[in-house]
Amino acid sequence: MISTRKKLLAASIAALLSQAGMNSLQAQEVIDEMVVTTVRMSEPLLVETDPRKPRQPLPAHDGADFLKTIPGFSVIRKGGADGDPVFRGMAGSRLSLQVDGESVLGGCGHRMDPPTAYIFPEAFESIQVIKGPQSVQHGPGNAAGVVKFERNRTRVTEPTVAIHTSALGASFGRHDEVLDASYKTPEFTVRAIGTNAAQNNYKDGDGTEVHSNYQRWSTQLSAAWTPTDTQFYEITAGRSDGEAAYADRGMDGSLFEREHYGFKGSIDNVSTLVSNIEFQYYYQYIDHVMDNYSLRTRPAGVTERAMNPDRETRGGKFAVTLQPFAGLTWVMGMDAQGNKHSDRSSMNMAMTDYRNLLRKRDAEFSQTGAFTEVSWDYNTTQTLSAGVRADRWSAKDHRSMVMLTHMMTLPNPTTGMKRDDTLTSAFVRLESQLGDMPGTVYVGVGHNERFPDYWELISKESAATTSAFNSTDPEKLTQLDAGYIYNRGNLRGSFSVFYNEIKDYILIDSAFRKPAAMMGMTRVATIARNVDARSWGAEADFTYGFADNWRAELTLASVRGENKTDNRTLAQLPPLEARLGVHYDNQTWSFGTLLRAIGSQDRVDIGRGNIAGQDFSATNSANVLSINAGWKPAARWMVTAGVDNALDKTYAEHISRAGTDVAGYTQIARVNEPGRTLWMKAQFTF
Repeated sequence: MISTRKKLLAASIAALLSQAGMNSLQAQEVIDEMVVTTVRMSEPLLVETDPRKPRQPLPAHDGADFLKTIPGFSVIRKGGADGDPVFRGMAGSRLSLQVDGESVLGGCGHRMDPPTAYIFPEAFESIQVIKGPQSVQHGPGNAAGVVKFERNRTRVTEPTVAIHTSALGASFGRHDEVLDASYKTPEFTVRAIGTNAAQNNYKDGDGTEVHSNYQRWSTQLSAAWTPTDTQFYEITAGRSDGEAAYADRGMDGSLFEREHYGFKGSIDNVSTLVSNIEFQYYYQYIDHVMDNYSLRTRPAGVTERAMNPDRETRGGKFAVTLQPFAGLTWVMGMDAQGNKHSDRSSMNMAMTDYRNLLRKRDAEFSQTGAFTEVSWDYNTTQTLSAGVRADRWSAKDHRSMVMLTHMMTLPNPTTGMKRDDTLTSAFVRLESQLGDMPGTVYVGVGHNERFPDYWELISKESAATTSAFNSTDPEKLTQLDAGYIYNRGNLRGSFSVFYNEIKDYILIDSAFRKPAAMMGMTRVATIARNVDARSWGAEADFTYGFADNWRAELTLASVRGENKTDNRTLAQLPPLEARLGVHYDNQTWSFGTLLRAIGSQDRVDIGRGNIAGQDFSATNSANVLSINAGWKPAARWMVTAGVDNALDKTYAEHISRAGTDVAGYTQIARVNEPGRTLWMKAQFTF
């Protein structure tokens, strides 16, 4: 029997398509919406959006929840902040995060700080998502894709002052503030950006308080020199810090300090052959502290514990863009990155303060890559794109001991070992317009080889020993992508499908039984091991302007997978999700509703998953209704407001983490999403 949700979904699709074919309605231009509820694919396998536009559901202050508005993205919730983004069922280093061209890596061995934890979306002017391994220009290992957070760089013709500022207030004591101010002349630009965000503990739909408060701030200064219309040189420096409470573990993050410095340059129209030269160098340092006493009450008899990992990263890129003849763009270049990770910890702060201990290096990684990529418009309706890259990887294990628990360490069997690998990635894609049909059809094949990351080599054991460093092979993915983008009159949309074959998929198994120190006893270990896997799925988005200033939106996302080695479902896959919205917007006033329909998920593999989370139970379906409104009294002002989860439903994302016992809080099985949330935002742009 077809469920009510599936009937509603089928009826919605039929209504959209049937109305698209009605000749009685005059075609309406789809206007640029005031409140964004979904993001459409604008080019084959490319999604781009403006993070400064108000949106619903209201995203958290970090980059992960922002990405949830893009079909195919989900977020692993741990508390009020710092969720791990998942795209097409892939998390961690399978999804590359870049900030103005810089690759960002967290420092916590327990994923308290995924890269998006250091990103406040409204501090940027553009977010791009490249789906799948369909580009080789943006670093190695991008099996799921690349997310680029970028700031605009335009040369003015006369001195200009530019200001963007906003303030947001919401339920649970949440408030966000952003200020972006710059002074520009034709030759020089000075820019300062500051953000601040905080929230108290939220409550789920049942009124259960979740240990989830956070506070974050960030600053960045930049100075650019633009001596001509074709030259751009910029130096940047920034700092950020914060704290966050977690409902899924026995510690919280009391320090998320990050400092970064960078230099980049770009020269256009160098010659008739060379259209662009770009170069970049950056430095990042992350200092992170997790403890069990700063943001929570310790149970009686439990000592104060703290861990203080850090990571130092240096990287750079050089690329040249050639245009040998009209219609052909050829990019070639090199990139490199090296990072060093160390740690220090105290299991009894009263006896030994971690700040008095020396840091111990536990691992270092280095990568050097070379790439080339071409895009050829070989006739007026067809484009062929292709690229290949090779990466030389090196990693060294510096640990002398392996920490199995907070109270137990053993000698490291791979101490001092070094491993090197040369990995290759490539893709080819054909895009075509089909005669009189509006839009573009495309098909692409990509191959990506990913070196195991810190969390897979250093933070996990292997099946045979207490270290996975020398036994975890690189992951090799081959993906087929195909789709169609439609754009005519009052109907816009896209539909895409993908299929992956993954050799040596790195599976994290948190329920692996190993012999214990006592004869005849066993212990449960978390290991990294290679399996062969496959995954497949689809995404769709439709926007239909059915009357003046009115539009309807529908998005769909589905992914499934199989662990072929163990003959099990692939773990940590989100369920089928649909979003249906109806909106009115006359560019002065706006109003909209958004229904998010989340399917149930019973395809689970208990105890297995990725570096960000493991399956531990099936989940039920949920329907979440949200409402928004907006007012634009003048060109520079905008006020928006809304109610997220208006019906106060109690639900959780399937891939979210399990709840843990936090003193003073009700035990929860899974970290639920916030209940009814009211919000209002005002922004001014000059």
